[in-house]
Amino acid sequence: MASFASGSLHIIGGGLAGSALATCMAEDGFDVTLYDEAEPFESRWTRGMHTAPESHKTAEPEIFYDPSGLVADFFAGYPEIPAKLIRPAHCVMGLKRGRRKPAIVSLDQGISRALISRRISIAARAYTALTLWQQRSASEENRLDSAFSSGAFDSDDKAHQPGTYHRDALTVLAEVLFSMPAHRCSKSLLARVLVPRLRGILARHHEPVFAAIDPIILNDIALPALRERFLAAGGTIKSRTKLGDIDSTSDYATDLLFEDDSQIVLNPDDAVVLALHPKPLCDAVPDIGISPAPAHRRCMTFEMRKPFAEPQALLVSDDIVRAIYCNRRHLQVSLNSSLQLQDTQNADQFAQLVWQRCVWLCDQYLNLDLQTRSDNADNALHPNHLFINAEAPFPEMTPGMAASRQQLRAPWKNVFLCGDVFPIDQAPGPAALFSSVLDIRHELQKFFA
Repeated sequence: MASFASGSLHIIGGGLAGSALATCMAEDGFDVTLYDEAEPFESRWTRGMHTAPESHKTAEPEIFYDPSGLVADFFAGYPEIPAKLIRPAHCVMGLKRGRRKPAIVSLDQGISRALISRRISIAARAYTALTLWQQRSASEENRLDSAFSSGAFDSDDKAHQPGTYHRDALTVLAEVLFSMPAHRCSKSLLARVLVPRLRGILARHHEPVFAAIDPIILNDIALPALRERFLAAGGTIKSRTKLGDIDSTSDYATDLLFEDDSQIVLNPDDAVVLALHPKPLCDAVPDIGISPAPAHRRCMTFEMRKPFAEPQALLVSDDIVRAIYCNRRHLQVSLNSSLQLQDTQNADQFAQLVWQRCVWLCDQYLNLDLQTRSDNADNALHPNHLFINAEAPFPEMTPGMAASRQQLRAPWKNVFLCGDVFPIDQAPGPAALFSSVLDIRHELQKFFA
């Protein structure tokens, strides 16, 4: 049994939220111990990362919503971390259905502005703006519906039907931003991302609202830098320590019980931060709220012979592909969540189908010839590939979860919750995570005062 002096801070969960908060609090002069069931400061943002045949790391860049620049501001205090950790999120948004030109959308300029400006008449623009704004007040149970449906692999079978950039753009963006099937995303949640304020629609100079985080830089440079700063400030790391239960009185947590049979006795002046994903959090504190469903991100990565000069992204409403990332020497494809794989379809046949689709889409929307960049081995019809069926960074927010976020509160006075789930006025993601870190840091300073 271990005991700590009064005024200690115990942070459970060594992911990005726990690691960032622990580093900040240690540099503020507090006695901080960081616990994790794996290794603290180990990236949880690279769960799809694999090493390709020639040791080229591949990881899907995470596009996120950050109108206040919270993530870039946090890492600006670390000059040893490359500035390109946070990048502008440019993309091309195209449609399978309807013979219309692709929508060229720069996400760092705000997609709502792009959607509105593409309308021809003033009345159509006003209607689109009003529709987006009204969705902010929609019920959390009101889910997105797609303007297209999955069907056979045929690019022109529904070309005579009208396509709409409005509904399809929302559907694809919901899947990319929140790592969930679009029909599970509430209209209200996405509308808050698209139209944070009415003045954002009317502003002459629109502030950037989207960015992309590079998971390889985060994993290989940023997190080790956080670790070194934490240890230099006197912080303590406890790895391979999984929280089992919390004992408490009616007002205070009194003991932290771990699955390795260790116990931490808490003094009244000690504080505990649970920087856990919702599912393990709800397992540790059953009364805290509703646990969301796990999310998975199915991707196909193709190894390219010729590298890309700049990362590019294509978000497209398609029966097979929902997003294509051209990144370094790889082409990473996020598959449509509604895609049904046949039992008789082997991996090589499936890779050939995905590759053919990517070649066509990149030619149509990015004016990019993938064939000239590919290196097909052994006369194969597609480059070397890797199928990734990985856990997504964020859990799926099941119906009712978004509405219950404001009810997720720690039941004891000396316990605090930190993570991207808890700022109810922000969409889940890195910006919400650092918003939570700032809020909890302020609350802890008041607690220890």
